Amino acid sequence: MNDPIHKSLTVPLTAAEAFALFTDDIDTWWPKASHSVKGERSKLTFPTHKGGEIIETDEDGETAVWGKLIAYDPGKYLAISWFPGRNEKDATVVTVTFTQTADGTLCELTHGGFDILGDTADAVSTSYLKGWDMVLGCYASAAKIPVHA
Repeated sequence: MNDPIHKSLTVPLTAAEAFALFTDDIDTWWPKASHSVKGERSKLTFPTHKGGEIIETDEDGETAVWGKLIAYDPGKYLAISWFPGRNEKDATVVTVTFTQTADGTLCELTHGGFDILGDTADAVSTSYLKGWDMVLGCYASAAKIPVHA
């Protein structure tokens, strides 16, 4: 399964709040116990500009770069060169859009570019099918409490 993965959910927040929760507050909701490079007690930081790195830092100060922002339009859209636990040359691409609706904000995530992984592409993309469900479930749970910037 090398096709791009598409996931979507609507959260009861404005687009600006949904974006801020996904980016600025990523460390508060990301399921680090199961989806981490450095472990459950690590800290995640999300950059605020194109070219910035998503960094996970463990208790000893050791870091792992998960990806780099390749597009960034606060409140609307972001795209990430995504490679947690892998070499940057094996990066896939994750995009997330935030669209205001009558019910809140529609968040649409697409993860593609798995072909770059060669023989492991099918296994990696298949693992992300369930992985993104878990991650977005945690995001949805956190979104039930509005973010106040």
